[in-house]
Amino acid sequence: MEAAVGILYQASQLMLLVAIVLILYRLSLGPSIFDRVVAFETIGLAVVGYLLLESNATVGRLYTDAALGLALFSVAGTIFLGYFLGRGEFPDE
Repeated sequence: MEAAVGILYQASQLMLLVAIVLILYRLSLGPSIFDRVVAFETIGLAVVGYLLLESNATVGRLYTDAALGLALFSVAGTIFLGYFLGRGEFPDE
């Protein structure tokens, strides 16, 4: 049973790594600033997922608290960027 959990843990890490690489590709290729903002937010959520995965692997609350804080700041940052982009404060490509 412990071997299966280890395999699932490594598979989850690999899936998160592949997701982050694909998101970075989208971040660099995005045709508009809105696509880049969404990709940046998605990277934040993938990092939150990784922190929660580590929190489950280690018996500690530090990773869970860090994941919660990062998620809150990530959402707040995206809301502020969306607000300023909606007002036309940032130049569009």
